[in-house]
Amino acid sequence: METRRRIVVLIPAYKPNEALVRLTRQLVSTGFMVVVINDGSGIEYNYYFSMLPTEALVLNHTINRGKGRALKTGLEYIHRHFPSIEGVVTADADGQHLLEDIIKVSGELESHNDSLILGSRRFDGKVPLRSKLGNLMTRWIFAASSGKMVTDTQTGLRGIPYRMIPEMAGIEGDRYEYEMNMLLSAARGKAEIREVPIRTVYIRGNESSHFRAVRDSLMIYGRILKFGLSSLASFAIDFTLLLILKQLTSSLDPSLSLLVSAAGARAASSLFNFTLNRKLVFESRGSAAPEAVKYFTLAGGILAANYGLLYLSNIVLGINLVVAKVVTELVLYAASYRVQRNLVFREEKHSNHRIDATITGRIK
Repeated sequence: METRRRIVVLIPAYKPNEALVRLTRQLVSTGFMVVVINDGSGIEYNYYFSMLPTEALVLNHTINRGKGRALKTGLEYIHRHFPSIEGVVTADADGQHLLEDIIKVSGELESHNDSLILGSRRFDGKVPLRSKLGNLMTRWIFAASSGKMVTDTQTGLRGIPYRMIPEMAGIEGDRYEYEMNMLLSAARGKAEIREVPIRTVYIRGNESSHFRAVRDSLMIYGRILKFGLSSLASFAIDFTLLLILKQLTSSLDPSLSLLVSAAGARAASSLFNFTLNRKLVFESRGSAAPEAVKYFTLAGGILAANYGLLYLSNIVLGINLVVAKVVTELVLYAASYRVQRNLVFREEKHSNHRIDATITGRIK
């Protein structure tokens, strides 16, 4: 039990029920330190917070600010006031995370305190269809954008080492998109992501969830979707110019004609793509000149790969140019996204949020 005093369990709560009270009591009696964030639930929910054990610390947002902001408020407070702990385990307030699984993630965190730990659900038994489809979608989107495969990208049961707290607290996103951004940040920082299997628990079809399927999914996938639309528009320009230039240079040697056409089309579409990605996709605040140097260095590499794949498929293998072009762009899409996000328009992590939460309760 003594080792659990080195782990703080952080629970963001919005309009909770008795499940929060039950879980918090179990955690305290087991020896964990507990911090609960009342994310502007309203006075009608004060009863449940008043029923929490006095050993638990409660931070109160005066208005609802979102799960991501609640987690960051807790992480910032914990980092300032508990410098000797091993790390933080985040858990949901709705009863979907069992005590035994929180203990399991906590143990994994102490054994691997340089890794982000995920309590990954098995998705067996009666799982709501939207949860199955949502996790399947985010799993493959995350894999395409990060190069890493994670079984459960949407789990709220996570172990965060103490040294990673400043990084996690500085990630953008105030609602459900924050948890996806956390995974992307860990992947970008080359941190190991370790998964621990946990039980899959859905209570009454997950009706207590505050996740809004359309709005919150757009927030989670927003940047990746914008990148996809930007790439699609750039592809249309690139593709159209390739066909036009190929026709205009048809009198040249086939290899030279392809090279001139691919280079000209890529130059025009790259300039368009750089401007769109910098302003709309990654919303970069950095200096344009160094970003342009990095981007067009990347564009040169992509052009070489693009030409190489086109030459192989169209000239060597005789595949139709239209088909060859589509396949080539699909192959290079994921790699281009990862490099642009990680190297070209790399975000500056910062946390300038002032904790404006009131505090009740205390950790003994």
